[in-house]
Amino acid sequence: MENKKPDAFIMNKLSVVAVLGAICCMPLKVMADQCGWPQQDALASVVRVTSDDGSHASGVVIGINRVLTAAHAIDEHYRSYVLIDDRRALATLTLIDRSRDLAILQVETGKIEPIALGATDLNSSAKVWAVGFPRAESKTTSSGSFKVRAAVDGALHTTAPIDSGQSGGGLISCEQGKHVLAGMLRGFAAYVNGDSYVKIKNHSVSVATADIRSFITEVNSLQN
Repeated sequence: MENKKPDAFIMNKLSVVAVLGAICCMPLKVMADQCGWPQQDALASVVRVTSDDGSHASGVVIGINRVLTAAHAIDEHYRSYVLIDDRRALATLTLIDRSRDLAILQVETGKIEPIALGATDLNSSAKVWAVGFPRAESKTTSSGSFKVRAAVDGALHTTAPIDSGQSGGGLISCEQGKHVLAGMLRGFAAYVNGDSYVKIKNHSVSVATADIRSFITEVNSLQN
């Protein structure tokens, strides 16, 4: 079942050159924290999101009965579901912000432990892992490194490869020896070529935790 909503983070050729130039020229920093490949406790927080319109995406459990996902994966005219322990649970849309591509779903998350949000900015070349459900298939984890945070929209650019269906999934990093959520996967980078777009290999884009925290604050204010 293919995703009907775009997962490509479209960039024009000039912006691609600018981003790649920034990647090449950023000074390297020593990464203070070291973590191995994410274990099940961290990976379990990433869940599958589906909709009555046949689309699919990924999401992250960031609180009790609270799932973060990509706004472009949500259509308010259709019901959304989250797969929890192989159970398709009906979700309620709490808040959506299409400008930041963020949405919060309220759903019974069972025994899944929410993943903690990272408290610090990623260092250049920090190890990251992209976790999600590509093309409605099994959960996949790919590794890469952080390259640059865009000056315009604050998006995180990494070399962790992702595919359609992983939008809304987790960008995981290491902080003080523990795996944390560094961002929410937004899509793979691509540039327009005529009437189509060309996917840029090993280049994914995520919403940073700073924007996620701000969004959560808005959600909390609505519920208080």
